[in-house]
Amino acid sequence: MTSRLNISCRLFLLAAGAMAASGCSSGPRTAGERAVPVRAVTVVADEQGAADREYIGVIEEESATALSFPVQGTVASLTADEGQRVGQGRVLARLDERNLQSVYNGAQASLAQAEDAMKRLQLLYDNGSLPEIKYVEAQTKLEQARSMEQVARKNLEDSRLVAPFGGVIGKRAVEAGENVLPGQTVCTLLKTDAVKVKIPVPENEIAAVEPGKKARIAVAALGGRTYDGVVKEKGVTANPVSHTYEVRIPLPNPGGELMPGMVCRVALEGDTSARAIVLPSRAVQVTGRGDRFVWCVRDGKAAIAPVTVGALTGDGVAITGGLTDGELVITDGYQKVSEGTNVEVL
Repeated sequence: MTSRLNISCRLFLLAAGAMAASGCSSGPRTAGERAVPVRAVTVVADEQGAADREYIGVIEEESATALSFPVQGTVASLTADEGQRVGQGRVLARLDERNLQSVYNGAQASLAQAEDAMKRLQLLYDNGSLPEIKYVEAQTKLEQARSMEQVARKNLEDSRLVAPFGGVIGKRAVEAGENVLPGQTVCTLLKTDAVKVKIPVPENEIAAVEPGKKARIAVAALGGRTYDGVVKEKGVTANPVSHTYEVRIPLPNPGGELMPGMVCRVALEGDTSARAIVLPSRAVQVTGRGDRFVWCVRDGKAAIAPVTVGALTGDGVAITGGLTDGELVITDGYQKVSEGTNVEVL
């Protein structure tokens, strides 16, 4: 009986030792661990920098002035049509000047009468035959007549609407026979010797646009003709609806072929001061805190590499920091690796 108990105890101890040995052998393996197959790409920076950004723009005049008569009256004639190019000093419209002419003629007559009276009274005053008060009254009437004549002459001259500079008639707001008030717009005059290309830039891209950045403008209405320009104006107030900022690029237009309202395609040069690294979007992972990282292959093992990302491109996402030339970045199979996992690049 005692021998049987001893045998049972020995078997139990042997089984327990085997279980302990198997438990110890299930720990991490390094030298003999099987490598996880992955696919990777070698990091190569683009020497040309980030890709150009394209926008849809519209051509607008260098300046637009609303022209109006400073006096009230009836429009007698309009001498320039919409779209017509006019030179500086060209008469664009006229008011019916008959009433103004009559007022001017009356003012001239009053001035002539006051001047004649002043001459007569001057002789009496010089001889001491005219009281001082009468002489002062005559001088006052003469000055009043001169002022009235000047006002009447100015109103008569203002019955003609003259182009203050050379340009193109944009839009006529009145027609012949209409009554107009002082300051009421008759037509707009556009200055188009130089034009501006206006483009809306989204708020997440406006920081990359600065005055001096080169641009290439293609105008479809002119058969795709291209023009080179430089950004001059950068808006600082966003459109509350589209959340875009206005950027303007001036262009010379001596021939007048560029017309306000033409739609164009604008390509702003990329950031050539930095070397761009572009990776497939799937290779960039996000932590729970929103940090971006990629899996790299270093000394045959998987390693986490925090990165900073830029804009999306047609080939993937731009990496602006965290990687150097020659590094291997895992693009497929990263789901099976962790820090320090042996990997095999296929």
